[in-house]
Amino acid sequence: MHAIHARYLVEVVEGLGLCPFARHSREHGRVHRPLFWTETGPIPPETGAAVVLDVHRRNPASEIILLTFVDRPGRFADPKVFEAYGAEVRARFQALDGPDYFMVTFHPRSGEDCPRDRPMTKDMFVPLLRRSPDPVIQRVHAAVLARVRAQAQRAAEKRLLESVARQDPRLRALVENSIQTDSELSAEIARANFEAVAAGPGRARLEALLEDIAADRLARYGF
Repeated sequence: MHAIHARYLVEVVEGLGLCPFARHSREHGRVHRPLFWTETGPIPPETGAAVVLDVHRRNPASEIILLTFVDRPGRFADPKVFEAYGAEVRARFQALDGPDYFMVTFHPRSGEDCPRDRPMTKDMFVPLLRRSPDPVIQRVHAAVLARVRAQAQRAAEKRLLESVARQDPRLRALVENSIQTDSELSAEIARANFEAVAAGPGRARLEALLEDIAADRLARYGF
C-alpha cells in the first residue's frame, strides 16, 4: 500500500509541482501515513482523530499526516460520504485540543465527472487534483503553511519591488511602506497548478500518471 502512495506523492504531487512543501516534508521524514483497513469494520471518526493526535505526540516535528483508508468493502465508495466522514474526524480532533492542522480529503473517484473533451474550469480542476489511489484525509500542520506563506510573500514582495524600481526608483520607498502581503496561500497554489496542469500537455501528463497509478494499485491489491 505504501508503495502505491509513494508513487502518487513523488510522481504526481512532487513531480508535477502541485505542492510547494511536499518534497521538503518527505525528505526530512515529516510525512506520516497511518493505514486503516475498512474491511475490519466501521472506523469511528474519533478513532481517526485519536490517531492524528497520537502520531503528532510521537513525532512532534510531523508536518503532514495522511490518514489512508484501504477500502475493500467500499464503505467510502462515494466521495461525498468520505468528505462528510473527514469533516467528522476534523470536529473530533478539534475537541481534543490538539495542535492546529488544516484538513482536506482525497478520493479515487474525485473529479471523475470532469470530461476530457471540455475546457477545464477552476471549479472542475480542484476535484481532479484530489484524485488519489485510496481515500485519504490529509492534515497539514498550520506551522508549515505559515512558513511557506511567509516565503511566498517575501518572493512576491521582492518581485514587485524590483518591477517598481525599474519603472521609477522613487516609488520603491513608497511601495515598501505600503505593500500589503497576500495571505491567501491556497489561492496562489491553486492558480499555479491551474496554469501548469489544467490543460494541454500538463493535463495529459497528470491524467496519464493517475491512470497508471490506479492500474498499478489494482494489480497490487487485486480489487
